[in-house]
Order: sequence, then structure tokens, then C-alpha cells
Amino acid sequence: MTLSRLVFDAAAAFTVFFATVMVVHRHPVKSVLALVVSFFGLAVCYVLLFAPFIAAIQVIVYAGAILVLFLFVLMLLNIPEEARERDPRPVQRFLSGAAILVFAAALLGLLRAHGAPQAPASGPPSPDIAPLARSLFSSGLLPFEALSVLLLAALVGAYVLAQREGAR
Repeated sequence: MTLSRLVFDAAAAFTVFFATVMVVHRHPVKSVLALVVSFFGLAVCYVLLFAPFIAAIQVIVYAGAILVLFLFVLMLLNIPEEARERDPRPVQRFLSGAAILVFAAALLGLLRAHGAPQAPASGPPSPDIAPLARSLFSSGLLPFEALSVLLLAALVGAYVLAQREGAR
């Protein structure tokens, strides 16, 4: 194993760990901070996969802009820590945990049987981003805009759900 592979595996484990912390933690501000750390680990993985442009976008757009926006909104709303209460559905929690374990075992079995996909050996990628921009804004324009509409719909849906819960 090479040093870059060890660093990649460590960064990937770091990313998965902090993403899990983000999901499990009950305090919303600490969850957002864990997600920021997870995004930085993901940027390290992108750099090691010879995708420095995607890594820079990951840090600038997601960790720099979107998560700072989330953090400011959470601080402005002053959302308290989620109260711990008795689980009303222990059977569903058990079944969902078992389903996650089965899915993880199946995924690891597939990866072990077939291996991870190998990148074509065409040498290091070009540092020129003009072809990437042309591709994104020509053939990839429709998926790009569809994703922006999907994110906007999710934002509006979250706002509506928050308003309903506040009315109770």
C-alpha cells in the first residue's frame, strides 16, 4: 500500500466518522460543525483522486458558503438541543438498524467480489477547466438546472414543515 492510499483511506474514514457524528448528535450547531469537518475530509479525498477543481469547489461552495449560511440560520433561530425522550417505536429502530447492517454487508460483499472500479490509465488530468465548464453548461445544463430546482423545492418544503410545527 502506498502512502497516498493510506492517506485516502484515513481521510475517507474521517469523513464517514464526522458524517455519522452529524447525523447522531442532538445539538444542531454541533451537527453543522461536524458536517463542515466532514466536507473538508471529502475535499482531501478529491485532491487524492486528482480532482483539485472539485476539491476547491467543495471547500468554497459547500464548506464556505452553504454551511456558513446553515450555521447563521441556526444561530438566528436559536434552536435548542433536542430533548431526549423514551423511544416510542423500539421495534422500528431495531429493524432499521438491522436493514442498515444488511445493506452494508451486501455492499461490502459486492465490493470484495468485484473490486472497486479502476480509473483509466490516461495520465494525470489536464489542469485546464475550460472543457469542464463547456461540458457543464452545454450537455450538462439540464441536470444542473434540475438539481437547482430540486434544492429549491427542498428548501420550500423544509420551510413549510417548520411553519406547521411552529403552529402546534
